[in-house]
Amino acid sequence: MASPALEAQAKALNARMEGKAKEQIDEIDRTLLRPIARNSYACVLKCYDKVGTTGPTEQLQHCSQECQAPYQQYQVVVQQEVNQFQNRLNRAMMQCQDDARDLVTKDIQDDPAQMKKFEKSLISCISKTVDHHITLLGPMKKRIEAH
Repeated sequence: MASPALEAQAKALNARMEGKAKEQIDEIDRTLLRPIARNSYACVLKCYDKVGTTGPTEQLQHCSQECQAPYQQYQVVVQQEVNQFQNRLNRAMMQCQDDARDLVTKDIQDDPAQMKKFEKSLISCISKTVDHHITLLGPMKKRIEAH
């Protein structure tokens, strides 16, 4: 059973990771996705202007779909990158937990000093994982922008 101090440290590291990831995703949204979305909507408006009230519905739909394709493609790229990042982070965190769990014995569980040492080791692994994955946010953003 984890101590309250361990839980608090783990929550703080989780909040730090979430905060940094949110900053990066928000920046991608503001600087990349929103301008593409705006262009898509402007293009759709031009479709309506071009087809007018008398043009065929199929022509309007086709034009609209073509206008929205770039935005939809970028959304897919962003979602794939974020999912891959989350999966890698989850695997790394699970590795920390597995490594820590492998070290725990009945003797350690019954010795508060040993448990404190064990918890420190676990937090150290989680902290290194968070630090490493924060450094991976920049390259992820560049991959998205380069698409």
